[in-house]
Amino acid sequence: MSAVHLDNRLVHYEVIGRRGAPVIFLHSWLGSWRYWLPTMEHAAERYRTFAIDFWGFGESDRREGAFSIAEYVDLLMRFMDQLGITKVSLVGHGLGGMVALRAACQNPDRVTRLMMVSTPIQGSQIQSHIKPGALSRIFGRATPGNVWTRLVRQLNVDYPQILNEIIEDTDSLSELVVQRVIASVVEADLRGDLESLDVPLLAVYGEKDAIVTADQARFLHDDHRSLQQVIKLPRSNHFPFLDQPNVFNRLLMDFQASSGTQVEIKTEWRRRVSQLEYI
Repeated sequence: MSAVHLDNRLVHYEVIGRRGAPVIFLHSWLGSWRYWLPTMEHAAERYRTFAIDFWGFGESDRREGAFSIAEYVDLLMRFMDQLGITKVSLVGHGLGGMVALRAACQNPDRVTRLMMVSTPIQGSQIQSHIKPGALSRIFGRATPGNVWTRLVRQLNVDYPQILNEIIEDTDSLSELVVQRVIASVVEADLRGDLESLDVPLLAVYGEKDAIVTADQARFLHDDHRSLQQVIKLPRSNHFPFLDQPNVFNRLLMDFQASSGTQVEIKTEWRRRVSQLEYI
């Protein structure tokens, strides 16, 4: 376990890989850094990968805070300052994607490229899935029909220990943190951020996602096609990097290595992943 202190508040992070350009992975409104572990291990073959716990999540400080997108953007940039990271590639899931997009717009000289995963552009889109107390009772006490319960219980993770840790981290979230995070997400409208974004962006959505629907991709700008690209994975739900890890990891690595060219799911990948995973 590694940590830095910002204003006497601990920020927990993990790092895998000793060489290569830095890539920081940002988690969403459920769980913690842990669900990025398989992806980080793959990317660490070429890059120095980091994952942080936002305040209120995982092993980071859970004391009073705003627990908002703005606070997490500030946390991210100050974390980079502490570790001496001048430029970085960002990979964000859900909430993490919103934080990454805003950080890239506000600090274009420090972000080399951006990969958003299952990220709402209009945060109000997830409001239909939020009921009073639903996120604070995700497991055990939650109703069997709760979409969040089904979502996390059905995660496709090769390592049972990782799944158990994701469940534990999510179940330990406080109601205050959840309420403030979701309020910040619902209020956010990132269409203006997309308009001003000046770094390469790859947005990945799962077509079976019950939380953030793939139609959020409509907000990417056609006239920014040289920088903005979207890929939809037909068999993925809200966690494409766990649902279709082989395809997702290839997209990630191709995007990191690309120099202005569009990435795509290549025909030859079909022979290297199971038919059920690809189709």
